[in-house]
This record gives sequence, C-alpha cells and structure tokens, in this order.
Amino acid sequence: MIELYRRIPYVYISGALTVATEERRQELRELYEFLGTLCTCNRLGAYIPHMVSDPVKQAHLTPDQVDELDRFAVTRSELVIAYLDDPSHGVGIEVEMANHAHLPVWLVFSEKLLHKRVISRLVRGNPACRGQPVIVFTDQEDLETRLNTHLKAFVERMSDPSRPEVLRFRDA
Repeated sequence: MIELYRRIPYVYISGALTVATEERRQELRELYEFLGTLCTCNRLGAYIPHMVSDPVKQAHLTPDQVDELDRFAVTRSELVIAYLDDPSHGVGIEVEMANHAHLPVWLVFSEKLLHKRVISRLVRGNPACRGQPVIVFTDQEDLETRLNTHLKAFVERMSDPSRPEVLRFRDA
C-alpha cells in the first residue's frame, strides 16, 4: 500500500521569462536548468516550467493550460525555489500557490538586488517563505555552494528515518 504513495520528490523552479528580452530569456533558461541540475545532484527531481510551457517555444499553450500545468506541478512538489532577480507576476502567483499547498519556498536573488531594496516585501513576507532559507549570492559559484548546502540539509531532514514512511524521501 505504501508504494502507492511513493514518488520521486522534486523541486519546482520558479522564475521570470515572459517579459524578458530574447537574450535575457536564454540566460534565464540556462540559470533555471543549472538550478535543476543542482537539485538532481542532491537526489531531487526538478520541474523547470520552460521545459514544458516556455512562452516562446510553446506559445500555442493557452493561459488556462499553463495555469493547469504549473498549478499541478507546484502543488505536487516538495519545495519551490523562486528566483527573484527579474520581476514576474508568475513567480508571485507560484509562491502563493505553494503557500496554499503548505510548501516551503526558498527565495534566491543576487546580492546587488539586496542592496537596491527592490525585492518585493510582499513575496518576502509570504508565509511560505517565513523561516525558509533566503539565498543571496554574488556569482554562480557562490549560488552553487549556498544552494547545495541548503539542498543537502533539506534532503537529510526529509529522509530522516523518524519521518512517517509515506512522507520520507527515497532516492530520486
């Protein structure tokens, strides 16, 4: 019976794409895929929305279809990582979806934005973000180090033998 509940735990990677220039959109795609790789290196799957519903590559998808896809993926994830360097209505909505699903959200943004004070207080104050890591980084190497540290600790907590078996992580 417990096997019915087992699945590979995954992280939902949330970030802007729609209003970015094509050059920036490509940089962001690469960054989100990098974040996904860090998740898989830590025994977690990764749902990267642009792999399924890219606003350019899958422009044929209707708004309702994108909502259904992303809502399904967010609410079945174990964790949402929200990249905040680029403004996005979608990221805010995904953070709130995670909140309603009682999921943790980790905020990720570059140090230069921290000092400019341009990260939304509404997102930072969302209950899904409270008490969760806020990963402020200087460059990609720093991001990798910081995120790996938090992902390893997250997987250890979720794999703890004292957790009920149906909630305990198994290897991805």
